[in-house]
Parts: sequence; C-alpha cells; structure tokens
Amino acid sequence: MSSYQGLEVIIDWLEFTVLDTSLKDVIDRIVDLPFEEFTPLEKGRFGYQNQLKWKAGHVYVMFTAIGDITENVRIKKETGVHVMITGQGCKQYSMNHSLETLLRFLSAQEKVNFSRIDLAIDDYQSKIINYDRIHQSAIDGHFTSRWSKWDEINSRQSSTGEFLGRTMYFGSQASDLFCRIYDKSLERKAKSEDDPKSIPKKWTRLELVYRKDRAKKLVEHVVKGEKPLGHVLRGTLKRYLRFILPSTDQNKSRWPTAKWWKYLLSNVEELQLTIKKESKSI
Repeated sequence: MSSYQGLEVIIDWLEFTVLDTSLKDVIDRIVDLPFEEFTPLEKGRFGYQNQLKWKAGHVYVMFTAIGDITENVRIKKETGVHVMITGQGCKQYSMNHSLETLLRFLSAQEKVNFSRIDLAIDDYQSKIINYDRIHQSAIDGHFTSRWSKWDEINSRQSSTGEFLGRTMYFGSQASDLFCRIYDKSLERKAKSEDDPKSIPKKWTRLELVYRKDRAKKLVEHVVKGEKPLGHVLRGTLKRYLRFILPSTDQNKSRWPTAKWWKYLLSNVEELQLTIKKESKSI
C-alpha cells in the first residue's frame, strides 16, 4: 500500500503461476500461509483439475494432482501451481502479510509467470478523481488516449431509477492493460452488509488491470526500479490517458491538460510497459 496527495494506492488483485515446485512449497514458503488452512473445492478452474481455498479469505490455489491431495501430493509439473488472490482476498491477506513483499519474493523465484495484477487508487472524497467529472469529460471528448475506445456500464433500481452502479472502462477488457473507474460508494452499498453511514458518500476508485507481459513489467518497475505503487500507477496513466481543456486549436493533442489531472500526475514520468522483442538470429 502507498499513498499520494491523500489518495490510497493498493494492490487489488494478484494472480501468478509457479513452475517446477511442489504444492506445499507454494503455499507454505511463497504465499506464507499454513497448508492446513486450505480446503479442497469440488472443481478446478482455468484448466486445472484441482483447487484449494484459504479458509480465512479469497485466496485460491489451482493445480492438477497426480493421486490424492495431501501435503506431499505430486502435481503435473508442466502446468505448475496457479495462485489467485482476488480483490477481497487482497484485503484479507494484507491483514497479516504485505502484498508488495510477496511481489518482491516472487520476482526472486526462478520460474514465476504473472497472469494479472490490479492497482487501485482510492479518492474517498472524490476531490481529485471524481467520477462525474471524468464521465462528463469523456462524453464531451475532452481527453486523449492511447486506448482506442471507452465504455460505460450503469445499473439502476427499477422502481426509483436510482443508480446502483456506475463504471467506465478505457481500453478493451480483453486486452493486457485497461483502466476501470467506478463509483465505489454505490458498489459498496450494493454489495456490503456494512452500515451505509460508514461508507464514504463520494468515493471514486480508479483501477489499472495489468496482464501477462504488462504485469511482468509492472513488477520490474516496483522491484528493480524501486518505484512505489503510486508512482507506477500514475506513470502508466501519464502514458495512456490525458484529460484536457478545450481550446480553439484544431489539434486536440495541443489542448492544455486539465488542472486536476496535471495535479494527480505531477512529479511522475511516463512508464514504458511494453517488453522489447528479442531479435531473431540463426
């Protein structure tokens, strides 16, 4: 977790695969949770035949077993052990562990593939990251982006027409990098059993979803580049998205950056997230 300008930045999803190791090694040594705290589920997932779930939260471990599931179970080495820590799981896991420490530990392992990492930045008062302002800017076309499209998904109460959820996406959800912005207050009220009075009234969350090579590059920036999570998230945004103020210039790329966006991304450089392809040689 890191913060910037009063905003909180967290890892909100972590998914990876460890190859050439044992199930117990992944759970006990890498994820650092007791093996006995995991229980088998009826079905596997993502092509894996078996799946375990952490009793204390949403941490899932997938693998294909050869024989009965015990601490010393043999697993299919070609597919390895896949770990998924969901958004809720990240919160539960972080109560006694550091996800950033886990990232650093994983990057030191010989054979680890990162499938997905989500970084989220929360503005509990919507002073800088404000859903209504971002939505209006998108509707008016007051932005430039490397992403070729944006979408919005709204849900409403049938009887009153009140919003139950509002979400915007910049970029394709099928791609290896996209941005999701949503009204977190509405989402919490719709899903949570918490007292509505305890949920901030104007809470906007912005998330970046990194997959595969983009996730690998993210980890490099955090671990090798020693950059805080907030720096990586803002550096990505600076490269892919810019909200602007209209002017008489026909070239939108020369329009000035909106003050609130400039403030959010101050003191950060664009981050390169693509991995250069190695040149082929005989």
